[in-house]
Amino acid sequence: MRGKRLWKQVAVLLVIGLLLAGAQVWIRLQIIAVGYTISDARQLVQTLDGQRQVLEGEWEKKIAPPVLTEQAAQRAGLTAPLSGQVVRVR
Repeated sequence: MRGKRLWKQVAVLLVIGLLLAGAQVWIRLQIIAVGYTISDARQLVQTLDGQRQVLEGEWEKKIAPPVLTEQAAQRAGLTAPLSGQVVRVR
């Protein structure tokens, strides 16, 4: 009787140990997966930041006063106002 009980206890401890080992492996795999996800997100942030900088540079070039003056002249036939055409409002 005592021998059977001892084997049951050993079997229960062995099963618990296997479950804990399996849980530890699963947790480590989840940590690795999250690490890859974070790495991908960081890479995406860097890519988008680079694109943002390029677009900001293009935008600054397009709204520069000389460029706007040239486009206004070409597209709409506008020119700089003469001194008599400017009215200042106070």
